[in-house]
Amino acid sequence: MAERDTARALVYAAENQWSAALDRGGVIDFFGSKLTLPQQKQFETIEDMQKYCNGVMVNEHVMSRYPSAGSVVVRARAGQRMAHYESASKTIAIPLSGTAGEPSWACRESVLLHELTHHLLFSSADPAAIAIAIHGSAFTTSMCWLVCEVLGSEAALVLQGAFQGSGVIVGAYVD
Repeated sequence: MAERDTARALVYAAENQWSAALDRGGVIDFFGSKLTLPQQKQFETIEDMQKYCNGVMVNEHVMSRYPSAGSVVVRARAGQRMAHYESASKTIAIPLSGTAGEPSWACRESVLLHELTHHLLFSSADPAAIAIAIHGSAFTTSMCWLVCEVLGSEAALVLQGAFQGSGVIVGAYVD
């Protein structure tokens, strides 16, 4: 029986806060230290999201840490409510419809990094990584690691702070 995903709401709340900081980008005050965050990418098409994911998956550090992950497919999904990862088909499903002709909230880098983290963990050769809660400490630690690889250490530190501020456990992710 799968473990209950008790941390999901906390993880989503922390990521929403972090994503809002990435929407603005630039210099922030982080507990008295000045950090520079990148402005996150916004995507308009599935093709653009697919190219982004392809680029992440061929990163030499990602390939080295998760050699069995392989490629992932990005597809549109109906509705506006949620993006998700389908482990059986190695597919990220992203809602494209937004309000008033705007792009969906899900067509952004932070959402793709979240779903790519699911892909990496579900594709892992280590069954223990899959057996634990979907949004548990293995997930948050892996997501911080991936963010560090893709967006840099300052973006990862802010995500780690958001997770920990929400009461979510994050392990050591820097090698």
